Amino acid sequence: MKELTPNQLLEARDWIKDCCPWGDLHDEEQVDELTDDEVTTGIARNFSGGISQFKKAVPAEE
Repeated sequence: MKELTPNQLLEARDWIKDCCPWGDLHDEEQVDELTDDEVTTGIARNFSGGISQFKKAVPAEE
């Protein structure tokens, strides 16, 4: 699986939190408990355009 940088993972978690409830997640604290692989998989499945579009939308580092 294509990895996200730490900054992109942080942004991905924020995006997921903005979408709560999301799947089995009902509150923001549950998002913080996701592994990096779970976050990446969620972005790949649910972000329009998948990982490649997410990486274009979110800089690797600020």
